[in-house]
This record gives sequence, structure tokens and C-alpha cells, in this order.
Amino acid sequence: MFSDNKKPRTLSELGGQPNRIEKNTKIKGDIISQADFRIDGKLDGNVKTSGKVVIGKDGYIHGKVECVNADIEGNFIGDLLVSELLSLKSSAVIEG
Repeated sequence: MFSDNKKPRTLSELGGQPNRIEKNTKIKGDIISQADFRIDGKLDGNVKTSGKVVIGKDGYIHGKVECVNADIEGNFIGDLLVSELLSLKSSAVIEG
């Protein structure tokens, strides 16, 4: 009778702990995950997740991002597909 569709998902339901690409780390390639991602380094490639993507103040992504939610403080160049909530900080630079 009552639906669980609006129930918040836990980390274990999303695929575990959030992933992090630290500052001074550079990655070239695609990332596919069920968990959240925080990018403080540089990524030249695509990110696809059923979680949240955070681009930190020093973070940079050049590629395509597909996610449920996104918080952007850093730099992004490419295609951005967010199905629910997109939050942009004053330091965000987006091109695409």
C-alpha cells in the first residue's frame, strides 16, 4: 500500500564507501561506479555513477559526467547530465 521509493539510500545500497581522487592526482580514462565520487585532482575522461559527484575547489574534469546529484566548486569542461540536484558554488567554472 505504501511505497518505499522516497526512502533515502544508504552507502551500502549505493555500493559502499565514497571514492576520492586526491589533489595532485591525474587520471586519464573512464570511471563507472555505483558509489559517490569526490574529485580534487584532475580527470580526463568520463564519470558515470548512480550516486553523487563532487568536484572540489582544486578539482578538474574534462569529459562527460552522468550522475544523480552533483556539487561543483572547481572546473568542468564537457557534457553534464544530472538527474536530480545540481549545486554550483561561486568558484565553479563550467564550459560545455
